[in-house]
Amino acid sequence: MKKYLISFAAVMLTTTCLFSQTKQDTTDIKNAALNYIEGYFYNDADRMEQALHPELVKRSVQTTEDGDDFLINLGASYMIVRAKNNSNRHAANPDGDIIATVDIFDIAGNAASVKVTSNQYNFIDYLHVGKYKGEWKIINVLWATVPLSEQ
Repeated sequence: MKKYLISFAAVMLTTTCLFSQTKQDTTDIKNAALNYIEGYFYNDADRMEQALHPELVKRSVQTTEDGDDFLINLGASYMIVRAKNNSNRHAANPDGDIIATVDIFDIAGNAASVKVTSNQYNFIDYLHVGKYKGEWKIINVLWATVPLSEQ
């Protein structure tokens, strides 16, 4: 029995070490979020592409004028093209700089949950970021329109 307990402990320690987060993980997650929001604001499609997993799904619950709810579904290719062609017509101060806030709620193994807000846009993005082939990439985004004063 003692032999099995020692083997179990060794496996648990090895597994824990394999999935522990580092300061670099935190930095890389934050950089993915900043590449996403700043890439959009500064028309930098390369930064946007660097941030996103190719199979990204971005969604938002919207409501028609008649009160019907529906989902908007966007993908990585749309976001990359949108970043390249963003006119910033919805930015609070298109001629100013963007100040983004990145809140990392949780990191567990190769997954992280992140919130991104900025001084320029009246939306909040909730990101699911995954470590994919050694790089932190945004895999899912749920966004909501929220007045800047409530962020």
